[in-house]
Amino acid sequence: MYEFLLLIVTVAFLMYKFVEQGGYKKFGPSGKSVLITGCDSGIGLSMAITAEKLGFHVIATCLDLKGYGANYMQQNYPNIFLVQMDVTKPAEIENVLQTVNENLQTTQTALWALINNAGVLVYGHFDWQLDYQIESQVQVNFLGILRVTKAFLPLIRRAKGRIINITSANGNWCLPGLSVYCGTKHAVEGFSNTLRIEMSPWNIKVILINPGDLPGSTRILSAQAQHAEAMKNHFDEEQKQMYGEYFDLFQHHLQTNFAAPNLNRDQPLNDARLNKMLESSLLLENPRPYYADIDLGFRMFMLVTKFLPTYYGDRLILKM
Repeated sequence: MYEFLLLIVTVAFLMYKFVEQGGYKKFGPSGKSVLITGCDSGIGLSMAITAEKLGFHVIATCLDLKGYGANYMQQNYPNIFLVQMDVTKPAEIENVLQTVNENLQTTQTALWALINNAGVLVYGHFDWQLDYQIESQVQVNFLGILRVTKAFLPLIRRAKGRIINITSANGNWCLPGLSVYCGTKHAVEGFSNTLRIEMSPWNIKVILINPGDLPGSTRILSAQAQHAEAMKNHFDEEQKQMYGEYFDLFQHHLQTNFAAPNLNRDQPLNDARLNKMLESSLLLENPRPYYADIDLGFRMFMLVTKFLPTYYGDRLILKM
């Protein structure tokens, strides 16, 4: 009897792992290109390097071709094809589309994957944030994904490839100080989940990757001090009275807990779990629709806050 139960548990576990990994049949990287946005640093730069190591021809877009990420790739991975692109500018996207088409012909590859990674994060309550800070997050984090996906979708369709959108835990869970950022990531997940169904008749996979808690290992908060100063300088008298001390405590907490202590200024991010999620997304015939690197404790906390009555869930979040 115990042997039979053990057999059932073992088979169930193996089936779960099979489904979790999206099946084991893999494609090869030969003849395939991967286009990645936002490769100036952090996650984008890391994924460009990982995809190149996997054997793909990588097309990496950067906002600044003279910046850290572009220079690092030029010096260490010269086969990566670098292109300047601002995802908020339709004209630049169209120019890059033409450049990518030419590069695909030159390399005799098909555009197998588009990775929408470019992102902007500004910490601060909605009441604090200035119009340009709000607009930049919406433009880059969501509208940029729509523009780039729209432009490159025909190439992805021809290859029966995949669209990979980078999300975060804030795509389905919220923290105070991230109202705008959370809104953009919720939008990305809603768009991706719907697009996945719309693209299924053409065998195009749409995948979400949540890289986990990596702000401390990237440059995404490098401009936060300037953003905070701009917010505070634009406070009116009522805001100064309401938020003055709390604003300073909030920024101190942010710098203490979410600054970049793990950032190696000379070496790009190299996270083994992120690399594995990207490899599965690119190579598996049937990848999972959602990959996430969230530790068990935080998963349980998120689950508890969702199942509690809203009032108590909100109180619990505020005590974090």
